[in-house]
Amino acid sequence: MHDYIVNEYLLHILEEDLVIINNANFKLKEPYIKLVESVLRIIRIKIRDMKTEMKKQEMKVFGPVRDDIMLQYDYYVRGYHAFSRYWDAALKMHGTKLLDFYFKKK
Repeated sequence: MHDYIVNEYLLHILEEDLVIINNANFKLKEPYIKLVESVLRIIRIKIRDMKTEMKKQEMKVFGPVRDDIMLQYDYYVRGYHAFSRYWDAALKMHGTKLLDFYFKKK
């Protein structure tokens, strides 16, 4: 569940960053775009595989719901409801570590 949430968070952040890079006034923006797009492709494939596995285990994730400093993700496992709360800075830290991993993997 945690890996799915961090990957979804990272997907959202990188899609926003790609728009910013496209609108930025870089002299050489193509390498940045290619790097971000290649990582996005990896993340999308990983999320697709996680969703397939979650469907087999009858799991669904909803969210995030944001309050001041926390993000809450509701999830259902075989009809039972639970939730995970993440401190925004902690989720950012986990996303940064995962992004470093993807960049080194390339």
